[in-house]
Amino acid sequence: MLLIYTCYRRYFFLAGALLTLFLYAMLLTAHGMAAPRFVLDPEMGGIKHAEGFSLRKVSDVLAGRKYAVLTFDDGPYGQGVDEQILATLQKHHAHAVFFLVCSHINDATRGELAKFESAGDVIGNHTYDHPDLAKLSQPQIRDQIERCNQRIADVTGKRPGYFRPPFGSTTPAVAEVAKSLGMQQVLWNANSEDSWIKQPQQIENFSLAQTEDQSILLMHEKPTTAAVLDDLLTQLEQRGFQFVLPDQLADNTAIN
Repeated sequence: MLLIYTCYRRYFFLAGALLTLFLYAMLLTAHGMAAPRFVLDPEMGGIKHAEGFSLRKVSDVLAGRKYAVLTFDDGPYGQGVDEQILATLQKHHAHAVFFLVCSHINDATRGELAKFESAGDVIGNHTYDHPDLAKLSQPQIRDQIERCNQRIADVTGKRPGYFRPPFGSTTPAVAEVAKSLGMQQVLWNANSEDSWIKQPQQIENFSLAQTEDQSILLMHEKPTTAAVLDDLLTQLEQRGFQFVLPDQLADNTAIN
């Protein structure tokens, strides 16, 4: 009888150990689990999980997975820079939000918008000609945002759902206008500093130093940034990062 009890005990111990290993492996790989969803976190300037506690969040912690949103301002640039950035994103199975200055959309660059959309990237509004909105009246703020919305809609047939104020210069009036237009204001909590740095390696160093889990990384459509992007994304991936887009609660609106 004791022998039978000992055998059953060993059996249950082995079964429990195998089940534990299976569950641990499942958590590490996130096998069968839905992809995590993120929304904007206005207070932190980054993103946050759209849901509360979940096994997927436990899995990410155990596996060391991290998430970041890539953003590029001031395009479309043209001259092959947009294509270089898109090719690098595709190589890394990554998507980004492109905040466009709409005065830059002309006959030479308007075709870039279709390339952004076909690649699965998101087009955002970065005003019509990049003024400091904090220095403008509310009607002027609305004009800057609306003219850009209309320019993007003229080319793509859709109004953007995301808006980023130039220089990150926002006020309650700016936020109110954006909200009244059904848009989400997007800032950042990680900065590549590529708006003033000319050396690609320094841009990479700043980006790596500032990007943390659930960051929104600010970059610009510049040749120097395009040149360093492949190595930057490779190093972030080696640190456990995956590149995601936040859920668009204010989805791009089709123009009838």
